[in-house]
Amino acid sequence: MTVYVRELAEKLGRMYGHLGTEELVGKLFEGGVVDHTLCKVLSVRDYVWEKVKGGAKKIDAMWEAAEHFSCTYEYVRKCVYYYTDVNLE
Repeated sequence: MTVYVRELAEKLGRMYGHLGTEELVGKLFEGGVVDHTLCKVLSVRDYVWEKVKGGAKKIDAMWEAAEHFSCTYEYVRKCVYYYTDVNLE
């Protein structure tokens, strides 16, 4: 963890330590601290990979993600194939 991340974590703990996870994430979005686009990409990618791990074919999982997130198949395809550096792990 970098000094910047530690400082941010400490400040958020002082300011919003009383909030639950969802409320804290909402505050981060409101403050512009979190990149909304990358979060969408991460959500779509994670959804697809969870379906694939569960036995679905990748193309079927991608079509299902497009329906689930109410977006185009092309957007899901970009999330899966072009944003390869977006990961939580």
